Amino acid sequence: MEEGFPENVAQPGPARAMRLIFEYEGDKVRLISQTAVDMALTGSDITHTEQAAYFVDSRDAADRTLARVSAHGAFASSTEVFPEQHGSPITRVDITHPKGAFTVIAPAPEDIHHVTVLKVSQKPPTAAGEDHGVGAKVIAPQIQDLASFPITFESTPKKEGDKQ
Repeated sequence: MEEGFPENVAQPGPARAMRLIFEYEGDKVRLISQTAVDMALTGSDITHTEQAAYFVDSRDAADRTLARVSAHGAFASSTEVFPEQHGSPITRVDITHPKGAFTVIAPAPEDIHHVTVLKVSQKPPTAAGEDHGVGAKVIAPQIQDLASFPITFESTPKKEGDKQ
């Protein structure tokens, strides 16, 4: 047993996963690379999150979410601008037409069929005030699927020039 870990705590082992690289321009997104990887994954059990952000779902053929991971850095709406003069502050400016790429490591359970890039945002309470006791207003998450991509696992990676 590793030093510092109690014997009754199971440590995560390698799991079937995939490294996915996406490109985006505006609200269009495309999958440019998928690579199978074996590694311990954490933070993929957030399927019921209400946090406003971008995520990638691993889904089965019936479109049920099997796992969800955060897509850090996806669809950046601002960028850092470094000053021309040393000592001046670094500033952030809004991007009018976001463009870039992001990478995620997503779980790939046996019944995975496709991955979906999605946006979770907060829907403000209605003007009538959806009051749910003690003056608390409930803010319902809005989930928008942006794009879905089939997942393929090839036994041997194809190289450029290989015959189909």
